[in-house]
Amino acid sequence: MVRRIVDLVGELSDDERAELEAELLVEDEDVARGVGQEIDVRARRALAGETAGLSRSQLDALFEMKPEEARSKLERILAFAPND
Repeated sequence: MVRRIVDLVGELSDDERAELEAELLVEDEDVARGVGQEIDVRARRALAGETAGLSRSQLDALFEMKPEEARSKLERILAFAPND
């Protein structure tokens, strides 16, 4: 599939490539803006004491687990977190 896309991009004119690049950059900016907004929201909540954080060791342990196990463990951790 990727090879096919690369081949198709190779068939584009310079103007079409420039248009494609502009479209992709806009999408990247939208994603970056959304991620930045989410980080701001989470940071405000953490600084206001509205959420409980995880320790570095807890995060490291989650990253070492299989995804299903990590989700389950995180749900258990968050279930016992104080909700103000």
